[in-house]
Amino acid sequence: MRVETLGRYQLELSARQFIHNGGWAAFAAISTTEDDAAPVDVLPLQQVMENAIFESEAAAIAAARGVVIALLKRPQPPATPAII
Repeated sequence: MRVETLGRYQLELSARQFIHNGGWAAFAAISTTEDDAAPVDVLPLQQVMENAIFESEAAAIAAARGVVIALLKRPQPPATPAII
């Protein structure tokens, strides 16, 4: 497993090898922390490219990183103001 910090996000990138064909699957999780608060899952650990099989662990981790970077770069919807 590889852990990277990108701004306020912590990326957990990993790969799991298939027994039946020796290929690798890409997995990722994203969490965030605010100061001393406990980590909050933005994306729980899951397979991020469901039908892709990679030739190596490194290739699977690189693909997982690409997916989470793309998710974090997506425009966020504007916050809805609270109605009191």
